Amino acid sequence: MSKRTSVPNGGRLARLRINRPMSATAAAFTAVLIGLLTLLPGVAHAENEVVTSEPADGTTLATSPTQIVINFTEEIGELRIVSLECNTDPITLPAPTLSGNSRVMTVAIPDALPRGLCVATWRVSDSDGEPNGSSLLSFTVDAEPAATTTPADEDANTSSNGSTSASAPATTSGGDAETKTVALNRVETGTGPLWLGRVLSTLGIAAVFGALVLIAAAWPEGVEYLITVRFLRAAWVLALIGTVLFTSAAAAAVTGSSLGSGFSPGAWFDLLDAGWAGRAALFRLIFVIASAWVAFRPDRVLDPATQAAALGIPALAVAMIGVGRVDGSLAALGLLLGIAHALAMAIWLGGVILLTRVVLSGPGDEDLVHAVRGFARISVIAIVVTIGTGLAQMLRLDGSDLFGSAHGLWTVLKVLLVAAMVFVGLSARQFAQKRLNRAHELTVPMADRLRRAFGTEAAIGIVTLLASSWLLSLTPANVTAEPSINYAITRTILVPEADLDVTVKLTRNSVGNSGLEVTINSPAEGLTGLEVMLTPPYNTVTGAIVQPVPLPGAGVATRSESVGLPIIVPGDWLLRINAQTAAGVVQSDPVLILILDETGATPTTSITIPEPILVPIETPTSPTSLAEG
Repeated sequence: MSKRTSVPNGGRLARLRINRPMSATAAAFTAVLIGLLTLLPGVAHAENEVVTSEPADGTTLATSPTQIVINFTEEIGELRIVSLECNTDPITLPAPTLSGNSRVMTVAIPDALPRGLCVATWRVSDSDGEPNGSSLLSFTVDAEPAATTTPADEDANTSSNGSTSASAPATTSGGDAETKTVALNRVETGTGPLWLGRVLSTLGIAAVFGALVLIAAAWPEGVEYLITVRFLRAAWVLALIGTVLFTSAAAAAVTGSSLGSGFSPGAWFDLLDAGWAGRAALFRLIFVIASAWVAFRPDRVLDPATQAAALGIPALAVAMIGVGRVDGSLAALGLLLGIAHALAMAIWLGGVILLTRVVLSGPGDEDLVHAVRGFARISVIAIVVTIGTGLAQMLRLDGSDLFGSAHGLWTVLKVLLVAAMVFVGLSARQFAQKRLNRAHELTVPMADRLRRAFGTEAAIGIVTLLASSWLLSLTPANVTAEPSINYAITRTILVPEADLDVTVKLTRNSVGNSGLEVTINSPAEGLTGLEVMLTPPYNTVTGAIVQPVPLPGAGVATRSESVGLPIIVPGDWLLRINAQTAAGVVQSDPVLILILDETGATPTTSITIPEPILVPIETPTSPTSLAEG
């Protein structure tokens, strides 16, 4: 490579003529850096694995076991946890003990387990105390439980003409329904590594993309300066480090594991199940890694054959920043506004950082004057788009309630920061346009004055970026704090005689653990002993599922899918509501729910629907709760 330095002033920028092919050293450096940063988390030791277990996974036992014994491949540390659920009911267990060179974990089962499916979940650490694996094993107890029936159960199994419905013996399962929705399909945002990673990632990506746009639009000579190439490479490294930290912290938040576990590349793929915010975090990392292709060879942004890809790949990384919040009303519009806001912000902030750190770092020839003028033109458009999309998002998320929530107050602070940034920036642009209108070179005094002005604008922009990242940890006034859950089955059950109006939703329409949502529309009060009863088609595996609902009237109760109802038999299930109301003990008119098998096929089973029963209470003195099974 040939290098040309300006004379006689040593403060001028050194220009570097870059050959089109990337040097072997730079190519090798890029490949090694990407490989190390991508694969570094994977050097952790393999997670502990189960050699054998008693009971074995998937077995059926004639009687309840008295203990669970798990033999591992590696030594177990201080952390050893075993939890057990049978028919989704938690079973209290003592702390596990170790034997066999700390590779065999045993936990006693103090009481006989009920008949049905039992799932044991274990989690252990290694000898150094680091998390070293977690999984589950399931087994089925075939012993008949002691018969327990309630008045509601007796009525539920008897039709109006006294005949018995064709179903397996009823068993009760489940506990109290959760009274708040568990956050699903969402990357929880907050302080610490997640916030820091987001800030560094956004700053680095914006610097790379904004600099490339300015070079392509107004400063093609920029790729000839060594300081420009170093700036782009440093910005890309910052973006990569921040994005790896952000992705790992997001994966840890989604899985509920430690930050160290989140650095495993395998954990990153859990973000695909964490809604748009989680997917955007993973795709952001992919596009940042791909941006090395242009960050280490910025001349590609000038070649017509590679310009589209050279600008498009960093643009996609920036676009993923705008997908961080797609909740609230008009989500599709919010997605478009977020992407446009992120792109305009990156052009504005990234361009002014390049101007401060590179273009105005010293005096130079006419190309530096053109760079300042070009940025003044481009940034005006970026400023208008940034402000317009930001105000639209503010109205969508907060409406007029800017002072009634923490998100609204931080939004006001951000607006003030942006206003200060615009004031300083426009003043600097007016000064630059006036003083550089007929200039043919950038002098030392002029470079110093402009660097201070644009440097102030860049500093305010970074502070604004910090506030923007904090905003994502807060809930806007027009956005519910509860996540959106997709329900596969919705049924409304009406009993006009008792003024009972209940909506039941299930997250699955096929076999497996299903989440549940129960909404009581009416009556407003006076309910006791409310139960959701699901009766399967005739089988030898499971009986009816009875879920108590602790609602005395209008309201919503949910049960998350992670501890959901074990609907493990395909076919036509019978759904009904049992409750005691002011009109009497109610058994609703049953409705059919079709549950598909594992393959999604429709099974060939059917059941007979009995008539509803309403047992009047002659002189109720006080509400009587139905006994829970």
